[in-house]
Amino acid sequence: MARKIDGCYFLNRHESVDYLMYAYDLTWCLTSWRNGLIKISYQTRCAKRSSFTVNPYKVRNLASIQLSQKELDAKMQSFLERY
Repeated sequence: MARKIDGCYFLNRHESVDYLMYAYDLTWCLTSWRNGLIKISYQTRCAKRSSFTVNPYKVRNLASIQLSQKELDAKMQSFLERY
């Protein structure tokens, strides 16, 4: 379940993949750890592949890391502007 903290939504890795797949109509999307960051790789319906990294956040009382929805949207928007 997405957590709202100070007006910003935070999603776990599974929720982030589901969100990106639905919001940006992706064919596939996956996450992996890369040098302390989370790498998100994906493919659009137009067969364009790309990836980006985001910062993981540790939220109090949760065992798993969280990703900022604003950061995910910003990275995806920058990709969409290029293509």
